[in-house]
Amino acid sequence: MAKRSHEDWAALIRQQPASGLTITAFCRQHKFSISTFYARKANKAKIKAIMPFAKATLAPPTAVKPQTQLCDAQQMICLQHQTGVWTFPSSLPANYLLEIIKGLQAC
Repeated sequence: MAKRSHEDWAALIRQQPASGLTITAFCRQHKFSISTFYARKANKAKIKAIMPFAKATLAPPTAVKPQTQLCDAQQMICLQHQTGVWTFPSSLPANYLLEIIKGLQAC
């Protein structure tokens, strides 16, 4: 039998409650042990707990009006978080950005 991927296990774990079968019957039907099912389910929860909480993207340079030539257009760092989208200049020191991300983890 081919080895199941993480995606296959995630799908099986989601399918079990909807199947109407007990975990024992579901495992028997799909030919794996109950202990494997629970181990994979615990591993899935652990992975979900350590997954990144924010999606970081690099925004394209913004257009600058001719009257405001004093500031050069620069790339921005955008963090998408459950509290909203946070935008910072790309010149922001990395250690400061790290402190912001740590603070957002508490939200």
